[in-house]
Amino acid sequence: MPKVTMISPATKQMIDKKRVAAYCRVSSGSADQLNSYANQIRVYTAMINARKDWQLVEIFADEGISGTSAEKRTEFQRMITMCEHHEIDLIITKSVSRFARNVRDALEYVRKLRILGVEVRFEKEGISTLSLGDEMLLNTFAAIAQEESTAISQNLRMSIRKRMEEGVYTPAVVPYGYVRGNQNKYEVSSEEAEVVSRIFNDFLSGKSTKSIADELNRDNIKTVKGISGWSALQVSKIISNEKYVGDSLFQKTYNTATFPIRKLVNRGEEDRYYVKDTHCPIICEEQFEAAKELIAARRIRFARNTGRKIYPLSGKIICSECRAKFKRRIINSEIYWACSKKVDNAESCKSHYYKEKDINAAIVLLFNKLIFDGKILLRAEQLLTEAVNLYRRGSADISFVNTSIAELNAKLLSIEQLKSKGYLSPEGCQAQSKTIEKELARLKENRQKMYDSKLSTALEEVRNLSAELSRINEPLEDIDEQLFKDVVEGLYIDTDSTLTVTFKCGLKFREKISGGKR
Repeated sequence: MPKVTMISPATKQMIDKKRVAAYCRVSSGSADQLNSYANQIRVYTAMINARKDWQLVEIFADEGISGTSAEKRTEFQRMITMCEHHEIDLIITKSVSRFARNVRDALEYVRKLRILGVEVRFEKEGISTLSLGDEMLLNTFAAIAQEESTAISQNLRMSIRKRMEEGVYTPAVVPYGYVRGNQNKYEVSSEEAEVVSRIFNDFLSGKSTKSIADELNRDNIKTVKGISGWSALQVSKIISNEKYVGDSLFQKTYNTATFPIRKLVNRGEEDRYYVKDTHCPIICEEQFEAAKELIAARRIRFARNTGRKIYPLSGKIICSECRAKFKRRIINSEIYWACSKKVDNAESCKSHYYKEKDINAAIVLLFNKLIFDGKILLRAEQLLTEAVNLYRRGSADISFVNTSIAELNAKLLSIEQLKSKGYLSPEGCQAQSKTIEKELARLKENRQKMYDSKLSTALEEVRNLSAELSRINEPLEDIDEQLFKDVVEGLYIDTDSTLTVTFKCGLKFREKISGGKR
């Protein structure tokens, strides 16, 4: 008779469980219980726990945040970071539109996750990103989702524009000096209105915007955000704002119609609407007009006295020898730039004179390298990303906060289950959930502050620089003054004719000034 040996379950090979996370996004103002955060946590937890070969990592959810930009979704970004640390194998989400509402974000993150070996499953569309051919399907569905989002945005834009045309639109931002009152109208805030009147009176009496700001700070008067720190710019904005005579100029800025959506100053690209008597004034029209005339007069006088500021390089070039700023000079009909100390006294500095056209050529050459050799900025971004990940991975504080958030999410689920079984009244459930959600919000805010290190800020600024440069399709032939102003912090010129361009993101690049020196 054959001998049979029984193998106990304890000696059987353990199932290699797949680490699974779920991502959901709840639209702001949603009252539908089926789409609520707590309900989705329950559904996804049950779904994942029902599979013996799956292990629940975490349920990620961004509440009340638009899906049109992935950068604004903190939980989404945290999930991606965990994927980079190889802590997640599979992500489940309801649909492409929940995951991302523009093609660029959808494809960028799916491709990144595929490289990391992380699968994304979209329930509604039945797509698995690791399956062959699914990227084409994803492209289609993402395009549909983007079109839906664009249509919603356009409908909302049309609705707002119609209200502007009818003069019944009230902007979301309440200007300093007012509070939102009945029927969404602006009502005068007596305390802040006194400050507004003081600003206009001081300005019309001859004081500068800087001196007005200094006096407000000296008197500990809070700004529109309820904090100390008035600036000349804030004072100028109040003086030039038509809201204080009871009128409204709508659509001073506008949003672009295509992704990525950006807010731009309206310089005639879109219609503007000036509506009289939309709310109660704080100052009289005579004061406002007098202030406008004084602003115009000062602008003319200032422009006449500081005409040098019209040049892109003015105030930007620093001498590497003595740290003085360069001045613009015309010699034999040729434009030169030189250290101001050198100009005043040739023996005071070892620097040289450089032709403007040669400096411009070096700047244009450097910009074209950055624009059309993507590896330069990409390498900087990769190094910063690695540094950020190392910082976050090694932070014990972040790990502790993540554990606390997971525990509170589990408590939310338990409370919801007790309510569904009748062990907890709806009122009791709401009260406990509110307390937990408040603590969750606090922990998430603290975690975000930990994430927002100087490295993270630098990485974001490098990405912004890449985005700015990616909009240029043809090689530059001369300095793009607006781009130069937006992205360049300063220039340094060494005695060996090396130009160092320092960008606002902190990156520095060097280029030789080929024309030589004088």
